[in-house]
Amino acid sequence: MDLTYEEIERHLHSVFTGKKIVIIDDIYLLFKHPSNDIKMEAVLIYDKSYSKAVKEGMLPVKELEKLIMKRKIFTKEDQDNIDSLKAKLHGQEVLLSKTTRVKARSDRIVGVIKDLKNQIREIEYKRYSKLIMSAETKAEEERSLFLCWSCTYDFHTDVLYWSKYEDILNEHRLEIRGKILNAFLGFYNGIDNSAIRYIARSNLWRIRYVNSQKVSEPLFGVPTSQYTNDMLNLAYWSSYYQNIYDMSPEDRPSDLIIEDDDALDAYMKNYYDERNREDAARRSKRTSGGKLSAFDKEEVIVAQSHELYEDIEYDKPREARALKDRTDIKKKARRKT
Repeated sequence: MDLTYEEIERHLHSVFTGKKIVIIDDIYLLFKHPSNDIKMEAVLIYDKSYSKAVKEGMLPVKELEKLIMKRKIFTKEDQDNIDSLKAKLHGQEVLLSKTTRVKARSDRIVGVIKDLKNQIREIEYKRYSKLIMSAETKAEEERSLFLCWSCTYDFHTDVLYWSKYEDILNEHRLEIRGKILNAFLGFYNGIDNSAIRYIARSNLWRIRYVNSQKVSEPLFGVPTSQYTNDMLNLAYWSSYYQNIYDMSPEDRPSDLIIEDDDALDAYMKNYYDERNREDAARRSKRTSGGKLSAFDKEEVIVAQSHELYEDIEYDKPREARALKDRTDIKKKARRKT
């Protein structure tokens, strides 16, 4: 993914403010990220809606999955296919981690990986398409409507677009409500991960991130308890890439790999796997070699109070033996004189 300077700035404005201006059918709206109090109330809405849905006969996800398997909507063969595709996917990812110098080969492998992921999604859709009828889905819909109501403002007046929660529930303009809800959920769920990663390694952002670390300045000007999803995501990937840039030259991947998300993830996975194997080998050498304790030699320490203490013949310490030897030598010398 490539972003222009202006696109990066726009994303950063949204991240810094926790807000976004949208225009839907000539309606100017302002989305704001919910406070922790609003999130707590949204959890309550979810719990109440879930309990109500179960009482009305809707099945929870776990029971619905059993029913789907029982009616052979999603079969064991489907699951076996998914497992087989995931095994192939893992093999291609390992191969990608080792094919980092020839871009044409890595591009081909990336294409195979995307195709395998698409095949997995197509099979899983047979199950997921039925799970939308679960009690959890119903509860999630009501939670989303509550969040949308509480975080959607008229841009010009900065007041709630729907003055009461019941207003969004009873909105007769269903098409408008659907557009606003979809736009809000896109904002609330956060910027696309590939875009966040591009921003995290861009010079426009990195100079701010590095300077914030050096002067111990809050990264986004708010406490971490108030971080939005985008703030958390950008902070995580910024730290991830900084650790890579701080690697020794012989270990650090090339810029070409760093700029390719799939290739970089495969490279780092292989790197940490090798590190773990090396660490395990070193630990194994330490435990198998070197000095062993008395317990490793199946020896025990007998205290003076033990009944066998007097019957055991003990080796004298080197210091005591050397002192006795010097004393014997002096005695022999006196006798000769």
